[in-house]
Amino acid sequence: MYYNHQLRSNLQEWRNQLYKSNINDFADDLCFFYIKVGKESLLESLLNNIIEEHPLNDDELDKWMEQLHYNQVQYQDERHRLSYFIHMFFYFSKSRQSPADYMIFYNSKREDSVREFLDRIITPIVNYLHDSLDKVNSLLYILEKYKLRTEWFTKNDLKEKYSNPTNKQYEKVFEDNIRLYLFDQGIDYPFSTPQSSSGRADVVSLIDTEDPLVMEIKVFDSSKDYRQNRIISGFAQIVKYSNDYHKDVGYLVVFNLDNVEIEIENNTQDKKWPNRFIFNGKTYYIIIINLNDDVSASKQKKINKISLSYKELTSTE
Repeated sequence: MYYNHQLRSNLQEWRNQLYKSNINDFADDLCFFYIKVGKESLLESLLNNIIEEHPLNDDELDKWMEQLHYNQVQYQDERHRLSYFIHMFFYFSKSRQSPADYMIFYNSKREDSVREFLDRIITPIVNYLHDSLDKVNSLLYILEKYKLRTEWFTKNDLKEKYSNPTNKQYEKVFEDNIRLYLFDQGIDYPFSTPQSSSGRADVVSLIDTEDPLVMEIKVFDSSKDYRQNRIISGFAQIVKYSNDYHKDVGYLVVFNLDNVEIEIENNTQDKKWPNRFIFNGKTYYIIIINLNDDVSASKQKKINKISLSYKELTSTE
């Protein structure tokens, strides 16, 4: 969660530096801004998700750039318009051509043209990234509270329901519990499990909006042979659901019933909570909720640990 907070601060600082750029250095500074954003997989995936929804070829982009000052383009929605902005941002950044020299900006001063480009093109992109990071941060905060609430206060009740002999839908106990918590925390409609081309996700919230939240729930319980295989299958499912719903971010919540520490190899440099994985340009979070404390700390002679490598997690076989 703290990684995303730092990323938000960095993004604002990069944006401020760009606004302070000298007119003669602007083309280079815009390129450097582009490189910094591209090095952050989460930011890159957020931008790429928009342009994948609304792709433009070179002819369409050229025509739009020529007509921009007339405001004749009919956008489908805000994301459609943002796709044009992102395409333009990529165009100037990669070519290192200054927008001040381009024909679409008809100001008498090159400085005014740069300011127009920043205000009209860059600011909406940065605002979109900030808003997206805020949504991710908010949900991670809620999930962190849920993890602590469950581990500290409600795990015995959940385990009792889970172990009830009449219960045959083991994961549904946890699905229902986390749905109720999400609803209590202001996450609208965490009830639907609509059919997608890959099946049904466990939790799909805000499904009637342009920005649905997709989450998968899995149980780690060796007594039922639910081990690493459940985490691997859950990750595969959330990758598919994220693609189906055109999401840049996916969430997998694992309820651990065993007296073991689950260690999952991370492919990112930061090691902050929760586990964060980059796969095919998208970001996935895995939250482990530990429910078993059958052995007291004073009697625990050594740490029981199971490990899952990134290669195993993302295996296609």
